[in-house]
Amino acid sequence: MSLQALALTMAALALVASSTGQVIRNITFEPESLLRVSAETSHSVKWFSDTEAEVVRVEAKMEDEFVAIVTATSEPVKGRLEDNFTHSGHVNISALFIGYNTLEVTLFDEFNNSVSSGGMKMTVLLAYQELNDIFTWVMALLVAILYLIMGATLDLEIVKGIIKKPVGPAVGVFCQYVLMPAISFLLGLALFPDDPLLRLGLFLNGSCPGGGASNMWTHLLGGSLDLSIMMTFISTITAFAAVPFWVLMVGPVILADGQFTIPFFDIFITVISLIIPCGIGILIQVFFPKTVKYFEKLLTPMSAFNLIFIFTFGIYAYLYVFEIFTWRMLVSGIALPSLGYLSGMIIAFLFKMSTKEIVAISVETGVQNYTIALIILQVTLESPAGEISAAVPAAATLFTPVPLLTMLVIKKAYDRLKGGSSLDITDSKLREVTSAAKAHEGSDLPAKTDGRPASNGGLDNPAMDLQDEAA
Repeated sequence: MSLQALALTMAALALVASSTGQVIRNITFEPESLLRVSAETSHSVKWFSDTEAEVVRVEAKMEDEFVAIVTATSEPVKGRLEDNFTHSGHVNISALFIGYNTLEVTLFDEFNNSVSSGGMKMTVLLAYQELNDIFTWVMALLVAILYLIMGATLDLEIVKGIIKKPVGPAVGVFCQYVLMPAISFLLGLALFPDDPLLRLGLFLNGSCPGGGASNMWTHLLGGSLDLSIMMTFISTITAFAAVPFWVLMVGPVILADGQFTIPFFDIFITVISLIIPCGIGILIQVFFPKTVKYFEKLLTPMSAFNLIFIFTFGIYAYLYVFEIFTWRMLVSGIALPSLGYLSGMIIAFLFKMSTKEIVAISVETGVQNYTIALIILQVTLESPAGEISAAVPAAATLFTPVPLLTMLVIKKAYDRLKGGSSLDITDSKLREVTSAAKAHEGSDLPAKTDGRPASNGGLDNPAMDLQDEAA
């Protein structure tokens, strides 16, 4: 076959390919990709093609114009004889928002047939990435401090009593590490069927241990504070194995179509770093018992400070969440904790537990330590995957208190309708009444004159004594 006949054959094949929509993808880029560029920045990309067709028009567009847009496209320029390309040009891109994207460039001939195409990957990070990182690490430090304080204030005598009859903690662990992961996985399939990053964030959310805020809410709603603290401690220890287990078992299912893998060793280190402060707190309590009263005074203010920090600096650091906020995220942020409260309540009721214990288990199941999910996602996933998947835990953090506030308002209204009074039981008052209760227990004083039995001590009974005094 002559060279002229070969050339005609190649041209015919190219024509057939273009007419059938089969475009030769032979465009290369310089740089080869735009990875980890900051939002609110501009970039120029050069493209090269070795197509033999006459290129008269260039079309360049971004796959997701919410993340980045093409601001300018140059006319195609023919290459010189010594060049290893036939046509070239450049495209100007403006990065707008965090996310993944692809630049698609297509070349057209004089008959408006596409003769060549190519794609270039792009990832965009937050414009204020440093601020986001600062929040992540400061939050990790605050959580570690909170767990140290909790370890130092844990009543080891009460812990021994619960250990002898660990029905409450066992029910709590079942709710937190069996029901919640299952609920979050199914909820993720229903709400984010095509987004593995958001499904991962929701599932990891549901696989986290109980949060320190659950102790505060348990107290406000009249639950058993002792059981709540014990459950938080046990669930944190259980997280040492449960969180990596669930991610290892279900992670590959969630990320079957994902473009990254989970570094499980980093998750292991993260969970350990949360358990160690709590252990140090217990050692402080054992060897320096006189310091416990100072840690008791720090527990509530530190918990409140954490909440304030999340709802102020945290919201500012995660403003991007509101940019990508959808009704699905809103539903997930409310549905996950609400289903946790409900499932914990039902399971505890089936085990015929007391009202205080039902409240504690319900709150402990729904109020999870979403900070752990945020830290794991931010530290272990490469940007912007960590920030995108963290949008769901961030939404849960914002909406978890909504059902609890509703229940608290209903409780207060119910108490007022009954003519009761809401007593503010502070730590100092509890200690005073606890001491009085212990002294009363050690004496031979008769039962209360109104026919009700005398108090037998403990954190819950002093509260009842206060109600007796108010009655």
